[in-house]
Amino acid sequence: MLSNERRSISSFARLAAACALAGVFVAPSSADAAAKKDDMNFDLPIQEFTLANGLRVYVVEDHSTPAFNLTLHYDVGARDEEKGRTGFAHLFEHMMFEGSANVPPMGNLTYVQRVGGNNNAGTSWDSTVYYDNLPSQYLDMGLWLESDRLRSLEITDDNFKNQQKNVKEEKAMRMDNVPYAGAFMNFLSSAWAGSGYDHPPIGSIEDLNAATTADVKAFFDAYYTPNNVVVVLVGDVNFGEVKGKVEKYFGDIKRGPDRKPSPPTNIDRSKPFEQVTADPLAQQPLYAIGWHTVGDTHPDRYALDLLGNILLVGDSARIPKILQDEKKLVAFTGGSHFSLKEAGLVFMQAMPLPTTKFDDIKTVVRDEVAKVQKKGISKKELQKAINAQLMNTVSTLATNQGRADAIASGVVNHGDPKYVLTELSKYQEVSAKDIKRVANEYLGPNWLTLEITPGAGS
Repeated sequence: MLSNERRSISSFARLAAACALAGVFVAPSSADAAAKKDDMNFDLPIQEFTLANGLRVYVVEDHSTPAFNLTLHYDVGARDEEKGRTGFAHLFEHMMFEGSANVPPMGNLTYVQRVGGNNNAGTSWDSTVYYDNLPSQYLDMGLWLESDRLRSLEITDDNFKNQQKNVKEEKAMRMDNVPYAGAFMNFLSSAWAGSGYDHPPIGSIEDLNAATTADVKAFFDAYYTPNNVVVVLVGDVNFGEVKGKVEKYFGDIKRGPDRKPSPPTNIDRSKPFEQVTADPLAQQPLYAIGWHTVGDTHPDRYALDLLGNILLVGDSARIPKILQDEKKLVAFTGGSHFSLKEAGLVFMQAMPLPTTKFDDIKTVVRDEVAKVQKKGISKKELQKAINAQLMNTVSTLATNQGRADAIASGVVNHGDPKYVLTELSKYQEVSAKDIKRVANEYLGPNWLTLEITPGAGS
């Protein structure tokens, strides 16, 4: 019910769903719309204020439709969990719907849906996000619901056991009984050993079984505080009214302790990593190839995003075009560059045709990467990749929820509520020389490879 799926199941089928559950973003196809730097006329008229308890609030007034989005971005994810207590961030995505002092269990869902709105939540390695989409006359209700569960969440033995059971069922449904999903998540966790990203956000059954209500309460007290959440409202709201009502509903909630630092990221990038896994649920093989890159705030991330687009995103990208159209080696393939806060990967997946060997695919990938490393890319390829980022941004900014999520993420991860626009400028600054440089620096011989074979194995 409260999953973190970011895309519908398409050609990547169940594997993409598994990636989405863990916060992995599989980029959409490229767009060929023309874009020039001088045409970047986007703006986000953000107004902001901070309460005495540390609650940061950002507001965008847009009266074009009689509705608004309320997003709360808590700065806590799977990477912040302690060893032996994995899955707590995701568990709280569920616990937050168990009721509070003035709201019954599932009341946050029921009340919003009764007035024609919708809400949900999602957990990733870096954050936990809750959102409400409501008609504009229900501002008080939205703020009251969110403030009540922040102030007085019902963390009882019964509520904890109920959601502990639900998470186990979700894990079975979305990972354990889904072809490729478990193998792929184990691959990512192993590749990211030495960091807080060394386990899926959903956690392990062993850790869930070992958890106590006291453990859960301690996690809530540490991270679910006014000073560890960013609140964003976008849509048919009035800034002055929002300021007064936020103070009314959230102002008396006690400030929490200063957030402790997340675990350091010490991933070993010095050697190749290979994994072969038999999947009894799989009907045919699936292969993955990747390279360690950089986190979201690293200056090379923009060039790596564009490089990933040029090589992997869409049927016309270099590698899919050869594997699918020219050599007809795979049923489907694709990938992207994606980055978490402190780690990143350029990665691709490919489902081979019956006569195709993994080495056949590796040869194509190795040759195309080498071409970029030696000869670089064309201006047309670069502009096409920049255009795709532009179109992704346009899509994001087209909805209240998209804008709210982008603002909250920009504040938490970059200290910049307009980061979604800053990012566009950064993409515009990338040159073909930059693409060639990052291809040589990051797409070297230390490959990360996964071979998933059908059947239980020997």
